[in-house]
Amino acid sequence: MKNIYLTGFMCAGKTSTGKILARRLKRRFADSDLIVEKKAGMKISKLVTTKGLKAFRDLETGAMREMAGKQGLVAALGGGIYPSRRWAKLLKTTGFTIYLHCLWAELEKRLKAARGPRPRLRGNWEQARRRAKKLYSKRLPFYRLSDLIINTTGRTPAGTAALIARKISSFK
Repeated sequence: MKNIYLTGFMCAGKTSTGKILARRLKRRFADSDLIVEKKAGMKISKLVTTKGLKAFRDLETGAMREMAGKQGLVAALGGGIYPSRRWAKLLKTTGFTIYLHCLWAELEKRLKAARGPRPRLRGNWEQARRRAKKLYSKRLPFYRLSDLIINTTGRTPAGTAALIARKISSFK
């Protein structure tokens, strides 16, 4: 049974939706960020602050490979893991990707509310917002390469999970 990989930008709802979707489909749930934190023995924010972004990305790569080595997962991928040249083959051969798209206006509100533990969102909000928007714009074309795109704007995680469950029934 192939994995279901939820991808998207920070605060798109990957973890919340993923947990609900996994319960609904009677699958195990995995989250690349939680795997990284477990392996690092610290929160991602502390990891990035103390050891740098490269150390985080190295652990994230290991987490992705660990999840890909399993079957039947619903997996929430960190915002930096998306269907790009680097990940396309592994994602395609071990599962299918669902991009949780959220319109920037709503995503910006979610980011502002959740900025505390996120290193890229620290400091002056206007500067952090501009950095986030630039990163979002850079990643967007890759997110759109996903097998399925679900708009999470205005939806609860439960509503998003229900919509995904209906849509993926056609994949079977």
